[in-house]
Amino acid sequence: MSGLATIGTAVAAEAGAVARLLTRQLAEHDLPADADRVTRAVDGILADDRVGFLLVARRGDEVVGVSYVAMIWSLEHGGPSSWLEELYVLPAWRGQGVGAALLRASLAQARERGCLMMDLEVTEDHARAAHLYAREGFVALPRGRWVRGL
Repeated sequence: MSGLATIGTAVAAEAGAVARLLTRQLAEHDLPADADRVTRAVDGILADDRVGFLLVARRGDEVVGVSYVAMIWSLEHGGPSSWLEELYVLPAWRGQGVGAALLRASLAQARERGCLMMDLEVTEDHARAAHLYAREGFVALPRGRWVRGL
């Protein structure tokens, strides 16, 4: 429990709320925030837990935060690993431990699934997130992330 929010696995009935939060997250970082695409992705994650998992922070019936962890098989890490693709907390709930609670629950869930490591990325201008991850034991790598459409 964190700031009166509880952390748990997202359920199908929360798909719309989760998609709205994740779309908002992308928009806040000036990334393509296509709501239909995000909704399709959320539906796919909820339909097949081998893909990964979604955790939510709830206050009553309201979803106030979300994390998405993708499952991967990593050569670098020698087997099952995880990628924290998104962690988002509504602005009104920031600074109350909700993000840290979501992160810790994400780590625990990945560990339970047999993952050896968790990777993530932080935009250069997101010092608050970088501080959270450093505080929780993550180490910055000297790499850049690249992408290409297929």
